[in-house]
Amino acid sequence: MDKFLYKVKSVIQSFNMLESSQKVFVGLSGGADSSALLIALCELGYDVKALHLNHCLRGEESQRDEMFCINLCRKYNVDLIIRRENIAKLSKEEKKSIETTARDFRYKFFKDEAKNEKIATAHNSNDVLETMIFNMTRGTGLTGLCSIPPLRDNIIRPLISCERDEIEDYLKSKNQSFVVDSSNLSNEYTRNKIRNQIIPILRQINPNVQNSVFELASRLRQEENFLIELTKSEVEKARFRDGYNIDILLDANICLRHRMLKYICEKNGVGMSEFSSKHVLALENLIFNKNPSAKISLPCGFLAKREYKIIKIEKKNDNKENDNKEILIENLLVQDNLWKNESKICLKKYKKNYVFYKTFNTFYVDCDTIDMKSCVLRTRKTGDKICLSQKGGTKTLKKLFIEKKIPSEKRCCLAVIADRYGVVAVENIGIDISRKPSGGDILEIKFKG
Repeated sequence: MDKFLYKVKSVIQSFNMLESSQKVFVGLSGGADSSALLIALCELGYDVKALHLNHCLRGEESQRDEMFCINLCRKYNVDLIIRRENIAKLSKEEKKSIETTARDFRYKFFKDEAKNEKIATAHNSNDVLETMIFNMTRGTGLTGLCSIPPLRDNIIRPLISCERDEIEDYLKSKNQSFVVDSSNLSNEYTRNKIRNQIIPILRQINPNVQNSVFELASRLRQEENFLIELTKSEVEKARFRDGYNIDILLDANICLRHRMLKYICEKNGVGMSEFSSKHVLALENLIFNKNPSAKISLPCGFLAKREYKIIKIEKKNDNKENDNKEILIENLLVQDNLWKNESKICLKKYKKNYVFYKTFNTFYVDCDTIDMKSCVLRTRKTGDKICLSQKGGTKTLKKLFIEKKIPSEKRCCLAVIADRYGVVAVENIGIDISRKPSGGDILEIKFKG
């Protein structure tokens, strides 16, 4: 077997990338790397399909690349799916760099077409070195130093241990041409500067720098995988209802805490492409903050908020409800009624001498103490007060909410029943003592949900 093919097959077997004769989709650009990958997988007996994205960035050159891919696939009897997309226009719309936009759309295209089948990309050891340097310049952590993994989910990289020179030698032995992207020769893009200016200097220091970095990345990846599993385990320990226990996060080693905060965000749907170290530090400041109701914004329309000893990650709610909306109690005596956040309120009238049993969020008041014509269901207002017991005295709802550690986000959603004389009852709190049953007809107030 050809030396290059043997190297590719060894990588596939070492990482269990493919079963014998398995279907695999190849991301084909027409360049040396992807052309060699397609041919090698065909020669190794896999069921190869090809995917080509025309980025429409280089005019006639882009059309040339597309036609090359068509002819190469015909030569090796490979089915080819082509997609054209105006990446420059999409980049402006999404306010991202052309490089990032192209990469994101390319992988989306691959996954849309391949579904759950394996997708092979042509990253090689040169790419591993370039990516590690690129990530270092942006201030990466251990994850970035691991560079490009051999496989992730259904994406595999059979050429990951091959050098670019080996790839071109393989194509030369097949008398196979390939296209050259002229934009790769320009130093306008960051990766091209690394490839064309920095790596040649590194090779002067160590001619074998690519293999050295590949081995380094492999060792770092083992440590990274260990830390990922440890992070997941600690996050599960911190989980509390619909949030995470701040004390457990604070007790964690700072390195593990940063990983936990990032993982919590990722687990709750925050896009990682726009997530950076500044967000981790902002989250850390949030859990150290003495304000029990502090919150911060996160990428992709998410926010992190603190509710005393709990931190939550939630999607921002842009639907602003009318908190001043008032509903007459007389209109609610027919059936259960929807209140905020899908909670319900049920009101029933009973004759005097009705035997009742107190339960959480079920309150009983004397009908004779209520002015039904002015009695409404609403949210709290500034200055609302209630007296829960003679001993405790009258307190503002604001003070009671703080004492009972009710998160600020929930305070504006709790139901308040009040008439022209003042507050009658408050969800999660209780009734004003002046409204307690004293021999007259009884109004049962039951909050559900």
